[in-house]
Amino acid sequence: MRKIILDVDTGTDDAIAVMAAIQAPQLELVALCSVHGNTSVKNTTINTLRAAYAAGGTHIPVYPGAPEPMVKSLSSVRGKPMVEPVLAGVSEIGGKMVSMNPDLLPLADSPRMPEQTEAPLFYVEYLRNASEKITLVLTGTLTNLGLALTMAPDIVANIQEIVIMGGGIRKTNITAAAEANFFKDPEAAAIVLRCGAPVTVCTLDATHSCALTEGHELRLRTVGTVPALFTANDIHVRRESYALFQPLERAGTAPIHDALCIAYLVDPSVVVHSVIASCDVDCSEGISDGHLQWDTRHFSSTPNVKLVLEADPEKMCQILVDIFQEGGR
Repeated sequence: MRKIILDVDTGTDDAIAVMAAIQAPQLELVALCSVHGNTSVKNTTINTLRAAYAAGGTHIPVYPGAPEPMVKSLSSVRGKPMVEPVLAGVSEIGGKMVSMNPDLLPLADSPRMPEQTEAPLFYVEYLRNASEKITLVLTGTLTNLGLALTMAPDIVANIQEIVIMGGGIRKTNITAAAEANFFKDPEAAAIVLRCGAPVTVCTLDATHSCALTEGHELRLRTVGTVPALFTANDIHVRRESYALFQPLERAGTAPIHDALCIAYLVDPSVVVHSVIASCDVDCSEGISDGHLQWDTRHFSSTPNVKLVLEADPEKMCQILVDIFQEGGR
């Protein structure tokens, strides 16, 4: 069983990742960290507690994290908020209100309170005292770990692997050049990619390639548990939202981005295509701010990232079905 810490900016797909991580028998989720991203860290902390409670994980501590990026908000140019129709909050499209990531998730409140220790400080304390290496799974902005590595670079010695949902090669979302998790704190993303630990990046290319269909939605709905129904409902809303706002190559599908990280840890064969690559993150104030750079030259620097570029939607769905069936017993 692999021990993991999950770092999330909990909107809906993070919530699915949280629920799957709690209920997957192959994983031991020892802690959750919240961070700014889809909404404020106050909301992501509440959402993380709610998602954990819904999956039977009330015993898992939740450490509130960074409310803003490491340095990006200091810039009058880079600090301007980006308009994210549908991706966050509620938007009206063609007279219809749609929302893939409401500020507060429609889940019951948890009886557990967040921890008093901030997430970056928790990382330093936990990793310095760990008796075995642990995997870190980051599905939001990377600010918490970026701060921790800046304060205590020695903690990398106890990191088994860092699995990230972020970046894109041919796919982007928040700008023409960048994916949202990397764009919102490029410095943190660059620090994490350069830290020296094994890093796996589940790109937007991969999450779009394994986008789920109405058939997958129905398979999850038949499982009948709260996590499975939440996932099925999210697929439904996302299929409608993408059809209105951003029609995909595979019509009628919905990427459940963050859940791919958990599926990869449970069954690595969900990955169809990956490459070992030399990568960095653009931290400029230009139009490529937050861009995941892949150096494809034959004389590039030492490879530092496993880039996941394609995944299997059928296997992705089956992994989630198996997890939620097992967790509901």
